[in-house]
Amino acid sequence: MFKKSIVRLIPWVITALALYIAFRGIDWRTLLAYLGAASPAWLALALSVTALSYLMRSRRWQLFFPRPALDFGNSSRALILGFFMNNVLPARTGELVRAHLGSKLSGETRTLVLATIASERLADGLTISAFFLIFALGIGSYKISQGLEMVAFLFLVAAFIVFVALSQREALFGIAQRFERRFNTRASRYTVNRFQVFIDGLKPLYSPKRFPRLLLWSVAIWMVELCVYMAVSTAYSQQLPVNHIVLFLVAVNFGALIPAAPGGFGVIEAIASAVLVSIGIERELALAMVISQHLIQYIVVGVPGAFLTFNWRSRLQKIEEFSSRQ
Repeated sequence: MFKKSIVRLIPWVITALALYIAFRGIDWRTLLAYLGAASPAWLALALSVTALSYLMRSRRWQLFFPRPALDFGNSSRALILGFFMNNVLPARTGELVRAHLGSKLSGETRTLVLATIASERLADGLTISAFFLIFALGIGSYKISQGLEMVAFLFLVAAFIVFVALSQREALFGIAQRFERRFNTRASRYTVNRFQVFIDGLKPLYSPKRFPRLLLWSVAIWMVELCVYMAVSTAYSQQLPVNHIVLFLVAVNFGALIPAAPGGFGVIEAIASAVLVSIGIERELALAMVISQHLIQYIVVGVPGAFLTFNWRSRLQKIEEFSSRQ
């Protein structure tokens, strides 16, 4: 019980430390002045483009399933609810919520749906890493650039590991089956079965037929996201070059990977504002830009996510009742 309490406390400790780092020594009058002077039109454009990117994500998620399982409407609902729960629950546990909802809506196992989400995250990480390595490598302070480069390298390693696992899946399944026969328990059979389902659920990302489509969708999604960061920068009268906008995008999204309190609040502000300061933007202005982008993301998933949470519960209950009778 004590260990569980400590584990649950860790994200909040990380958040508290990040908030201290992000706002330590800030001139609050200057920060509020920057926030008040931002262009509403450009921020509204950023909000609209962010909404578009989530619709595109919903369409792409359908392609990660080995076989057709979700229509666009259900894909959108489950995806938005998952991201909304990431903003409500700590340590990005909204992914587990999306896996559960996706399972109920698609009829697939939670393990397979979780594999599609893992594939989606890997595709996003690789795309962002490619943007960083092509456009923004070496920009800003050496320490920050090195840290972002390390995250990009870890995504490449993860992609290689998944590729090896899929190419050698028959051998891996053989090892798993020997493990099952050795212990021959219900738990071992369940574990081996879930392992096989998860590995098979990763296949679409490396499918020769699916990969080009997934690549195009991923690049398109992140090009749209890049427009969001450009609009936010312009709202604060910052005409940043493309490599600086890419660095802004990379810092926010890599910072969001840290398992902190709901929505990564504090961690994203600390990391992304430090990155912007490293390219010559005043600290209060950098923080205002990051806060605006973060709030836009909260609004885009928060409003429909809250609506679905409180108004879609009865439909989910009917789906669960139907599934239990099958």
